[in-house]
Amino acid sequence: MRLLVSTIPYDKGKSGISVYVREVLRELKAQGHELTLLCEPDGGLDGIFAPRWTKRPALSMLWHLLVLPFWIWRRRRDFDGFVICAANRRVCAWYPLPTTATVHDLANFHIPGKYSRSRMFYLAHVLPFFAKRAQRLVAVSEATKTDMVKFWHCREDEVTVLYNGLTEDVGESAPAPGSGASTVLYISRIEHPGKNHLRLIEAYSRLPRALAEAHPLVIAGADWKDAEVVHEAAAKSPYADLIRFTGFVAGSDMPRLWSEAGFYVFPSLFEGFGLSLIEAMAKGIPCACSNNGSLGEIAGDVAVTFDPESVEAIAAALETLLGESAEARAARVARGREHIKRFSWADHAAGLARLIEGCAPSKVSRLFGIPVARVTETEAVDHIIGLAKTRKTPAFVATLNVDFVANAVSGWPFGGNDELWGYLRNADFVTADGMPIVVLSRILRRGLPERVTGADMVPAICRRCAEEGLKVYVLGGSRDAVDEAFRKLGGAEGLLAGYDDAFVKLDEDQPEIVERINAAKPAVLFVALGNPKQELWMGRNASRLEVPVMIGIGGTFNFIAGRVKRAPKWVQRTGVEWIYRIIQEPGRLWKRYAYGLVKFSWLSLIHVFGGFRK
Repeated sequence: MRLLVSTIPYDKGKSGISVYVREVLRELKAQGHELTLLCEPDGGLDGIFAPRWTKRPALSMLWHLLVLPFWIWRRRRDFDGFVICAANRRVCAWYPLPTTATVHDLANFHIPGKYSRSRMFYLAHVLPFFAKRAQRLVAVSEATKTDMVKFWHCREDEVTVLYNGLTEDVGESAPAPGSGASTVLYISRIEHPGKNHLRLIEAYSRLPRALAEAHPLVIAGADWKDAEVVHEAAAKSPYADLIRFTGFVAGSDMPRLWSEAGFYVFPSLFEGFGLSLIEAMAKGIPCACSNNGSLGEIAGDVAVTFDPESVEAIAAALETLLGESAEARAARVARGREHIKRFSWADHAAGLARLIEGCAPSKVSRLFGIPVARVTETEAVDHIIGLAKTRKTPAFVATLNVDFVANAVSGWPFGGNDELWGYLRNADFVTADGMPIVVLSRILRRGLPERVTGADMVPAICRRCAEEGLKVYVLGGSRDAVDEAFRKLGGAEGLLAGYDDAFVKLDEDQPEIVERINAAKPAVLFVALGNPKQELWMGRNASRLEVPVMIGIGGTFNFIAGRVKRAPKWVQRTGVEWIYRIIQEPGRLWKRYAYGLVKFSWLSLIHVFGGFRK
């Protein structure tokens, strides 16, 4: 595939995200994909560079968010997909290409004050709204996925976990006993408080002096936010002479650093994955790490884990690790080398490619949590007839309009009906009976192809049932209107299996109604009680009904019979048929329509700003 890859930010090659970018690019190339890179100016990679004025992080965020989508749109025929390597840092306002957006961590929700106030606001409120618009979201660990569901309000099925991998050439033999590999190593950018250097230094300073002298502490990484606080704490430690900072270590110098390490410690307050942890395991180095975030998940039963907020726990874990017998240490190393087999950059890159290849439009658009089918009227009728011929249990079919949403969905300060909302969210097939529904779907970039109304579908369903030899049953509505409607449906003679005009009471059990329907053995049950009564009745009686399809149709037979005149087609297409209906029956409809439109507009605004994700 021809893939456009955003490598922004690359952090000049000095962070975990930099490692991720390098390894993913290498594997995507190895798997035969043609890559075009979007890079930071002077960022250390070759490709198409962002403007030089984007060197400031805030301007880089704005360019990626607002300018880049138009650049991609103009060149969309040149690429098959778009890969965002760090969607917890940079996203787009919209996505002209099938896009995978990889999220490494949501540390800002776990570590107060990790960044400035403005950046924390961006990460918590602006970025999630736009990131969730990407066609495919990727988390690098189950812990990150859990955070995306909790803090970003993603649905479980919206996030795919693809573990980070292990670079092929990092696995080396474990240091031989007595070879001088004795240091306690921690590789991380020097950032306070997130990387937790202060507690590590204090915990190390509580070790017995002889044990600390045998195992000096080596802290490797470039200085980052508030690094001076970490250096000052180390200088004041009683074991200052045993603590060494290496600064950023280039790739060519890493083998020497690892060869000196007898143990590895990873005390970070929060990580989305923790690449250096599996790297240490691959090298046969015993590890201790935090038990929170993804580190506990990645460590499994291989590392000694501890509470990173407890100096005592870190110190105890270090004593345990450093004091293990040779046999216990060998067993830990063996478990680690088996454990790392689950982490593969090749698998990760292949997973990204599969997600892009599978970015065919979803067959449903979830609006207010309700799965609205992306179908035309013809496709909807075909699907319903298919259900009528094959279903063994009742398929719940609904035609969603503004009135349904107003009756069912809750959103402060408006109440709703949770029972009705539950039936709609779990419906087997829902169509968009209302232009406001279609318009909202397009605003949310989940565009429905057209409005599919019950008033249009019912005549088509009846004619198809007549052709297929299927029977229909009508519950509710006016008997005269039903009879007149069926007379007007040409070729539908003998179609009606039964009609029931019994007064339906939702607060009473009326088994005789269900018995009459089941005895008639229809393929399709039309429930003409109006919303919300018809959907509540269907939901409450579904387990007792023996019909393949049940569908609420409101006053559709009044339209077919000509008792209520529909608006001209051009009015229907403009989405203002409701105005025509109010003019027809102002006394009955204006309050209901006014309330419904106000509430629907408010709920839609909530939806646009990230509500109703579950």
